[in-house]
Amino acid sequence: MKDETERPGDMMNIRFGICGLGFAGSVLMAPAMRTHPHAVIAAACDPNEDVRTRFGRQYGVPVYAALGDMLAAGGLDAVYVASPHQFHREHVVQAAARGLHVIVEKALTLNLGDADRMIDATREAGVHLVVGASRSHDPVIRTMRHLIRSGEVGRVAMVNCFNYTDFLYRPRRPEELDTAQGGGIVYNQLPHQIDSIKAITGKRVLAVRAMTGRLDPARPTEGNCAALLTLEDRVAATVVYSGYDHFDSDEMHFWIAEGGRDKKPGHGSARRVLRQLADKPEAQLRRERYSFGGPVSRAMEQGDEGRRQPHFGVMLVTCEYADLRAAPEGVLVYGDEGVREVAALAGRGSFGQGDTIDELYDAIAGRSPVLRDAAWGKDTVQVCLAILESSRTGRQIDLQGR
Repeated sequence: MKDETERPGDMMNIRFGICGLGFAGSVLMAPAMRTHPHAVIAAACDPNEDVRTRFGRQYGVPVYAALGDMLAAGGLDAVYVASPHQFHREHVVQAAARGLHVIVEKALTLNLGDADRMIDATREAGVHLVVGASRSHDPVIRTMRHLIRSGEVGRVAMVNCFNYTDFLYRPRRPEELDTAQGGGIVYNQLPHQIDSIKAITGKRVLAVRAMTGRLDPARPTEGNCAALLTLEDRVAATVVYSGYDHFDSDEMHFWIAEGGRDKKPGHGSARRVLRQLADKPEAQLRRERYSFGGPVSRAMEQGDEGRRQPHFGVMLVTCEYADLRAAPEGVLVYGDEGVREVAALAGRGSFGQGDTIDELYDAIAGRSPVLRDAAWGKDTVQVCLAILESSRTGRQIDLQGR
């Protein structure tokens, strides 16, 4: 079910410059921009000469080694920041100073001081910023939010998020296994769940009680987490995540992969790849497999034909009159009279990344304000920091007044 009513004057195109041509920028977002009715890839930048040259050739756009060079060339309306976490503040501030709107990959940043600087920079420049945590932009999240806001299912009381993946055993650069540099699941995976909970409920997280784990000394960062979140109006949420490549929770979601494609069971397959290719440095293996033009990139160039809506593990939402769960094409509503399916509210572009573009487009066009703005991103970072603090101290962390 499309949710795409246009108004006169809405038919503009946003000219994007992509900052960072890693997996998020070149494999996930660039194809979504190419097919979105209101997005144009106008330029890109990346320090890797080979990657940026190949990208520029395939997309027919000018490419640059650094963001400053791309900005100086002009011709942009917005920048998609997909650089490593530690550069987000610098790159957002640079783009805002040029009067450009921003989509920035999650997590917004790694500390609250940088988040405040990004809030100030975008506010002073009068530009919009969208935090592109794509899974919270998915149709299933929008549809659950709509059902709750309509009053049809009554007051929301509880959200349970449960996801088991191979995240920690995909080939990694050294900094991706260092929590201080944004590595591990806390900054890379938990924001999907935290943002989905916030988007569905419309409530802020007030307190956090959590335990995280580091189960593999060879990968010394958080790989699992169990957390209890207390939200406004006595709403409770649980966050469970494991990236250790043993159980796969897609088994509990109709064997549909996170991106919406049919999936075959492959328990432990990421670990096996690392063992079989152990003669190669892991950073090199990551470049070969996940960078622009690699096998993962080519496999994802199938387009959206046959694709069902994406998801992020199993999510159950308990409301006053019904429980809600993601289905392949919509939301299952378990109510007093049995089970029914509500079709998903789909956006104008491809699932997830296309919906992120929609949020920025709608703000620029004056259709609706940004939900996931810089203040939203700071709030999510604060929850991530509280999860780490709670696990370290064994205490509940109260976020009220922080």
